[in-house]
Amino acid sequence: MSCPGCCSSRQALPCLKARDAVLVKCPDCGLVRVDPWPAEEQVLPLYGLSYFRGPTRGYLDYAADEPVFAREMGRRLTALEGVGCGGRGTRLLDVGCASGVLLRIAAGRGYRVTGLEADLEVARWASERSGLVVQAGSVTQALLGAASKDLITLFDVLEHLVEPLDVLRRLRQAVMPSGAVAITAPDFGGWWSRLTGRRWPFVTPWEHLTFFTRRSLAGLLERAGYGDVQFLHARTPCSWHTLAQRLRLPTSLARRVSGRGLALPFGTLFAVARP
Repeated sequence: MSCPGCCSSRQALPCLKARDAVLVKCPDCGLVRVDPWPAEEQVLPLYGLSYFRGPTRGYLDYAADEPVFAREMGRRLTALEGVGCGGRGTRLLDVGCASGVLLRIAAGRGYRVTGLEADLEVARWASERSGLVVQAGSVTQALLGAASKDLITLFDVLEHLVEPLDVLRRLRQAVMPSGAVAITAPDFGGWWSRLTGRRWPFVTPWEHLTFFTRRSLAGLLERAGYGDVQFLHARTPCSWHTLAQRLRLPTSLARRVSGRGLALPFGTLFAVARP
């Protein structure tokens, strides 16, 4: 198959053996991805409500751990405001909004917000929890008005998508010329990933399909037509709840620490790109 990051047809080279997949690296753009590459209809069913309610994939109980994620979402929004990409009246679309936690924080600051979730039940859940508008549909098929948003966020979403380049091109058409697209993704080029290899917590085929370094993410954005790519600092929220699940500790113990955690000051890329 051609590379989902640059459409190169050159053979990708194996770079890491994961639990149930091989990660390969594009010799042209440096993007690392799972092999074999799945179709969208294989991937989308993974992200129903069960993804946010455990116990085998995703989050053990996302709603219970919202306070952990909310603190980091607030910091990310503040960072965007600091570089002129947000504020009262900003028309924000949050792609992959989960329970709507970012939407609630942004709405509280005067943003005009809309969420997007691929699964209908998740979209309804997010809308009920947040009291805000959440559309249901894949980002490749959702109705997005041309130049209709000032800011589009994909926080921990891009690595899950089957067509990352096409999605970024589509979102570039939906954002205002003066607006921005903000992306966070696990940092495959960081020391944490390099030290731990296939044991890095974010090597989770078939949830994470692509693995970005600063170089490969910036290159992807440039190929999608963005002319100004800036990297900000983001933390990696770590819920004791989900950590206990990963370590296979008793569920009763995991639930006693729900809503608690910390934000690691490493492990996440945070890119802001302008058309």
